[in-house]
Amino acid sequence: MDDFSKGPATEKILRSWTFWIHTHLREECQEYMENYKLKEMNAAPGNERATAIFRDLGDGSTEVVVISIWESMDMIRRFVRTEHQPSIHPDDRAKLLDRDPVVRHEVISDEHVFSLMPADWR
Repeated sequence: MDDFSKGPATEKILRSWTFWIHTHLREECQEYMENYKLKEMNAAPGNERATAIFRDLGDGSTEVVVISIWESMDMIRRFVRTEHQPSIHPDDRAKLLDRDPVVRHEVISDEHVFSLMPADWR
């Protein structure tokens, strides 16, 4: 059920992973995310929504944050096989800046958090 208005009975997992690229690769990365990775994530069992946010840092680098909502940690593990590693293709790792990708998981059950989400995420 996708009804987030029921509070704690509808706990979900908010997964975010962050990585950094050279700004000149932003368009290529956005196209890849939209045409492949986000489609794959959104089609995965247990995934309710995924999107990517790009932020140019002004120093030639761009921060990319991929955000997704999942039914459970188990469903995340089934998709990525390891819950604390982003699913970045080995061929694409060379395009990342030399910072380790950061993965975070947050349980979202607070009704207030759900009300802050865009309508199409609820």
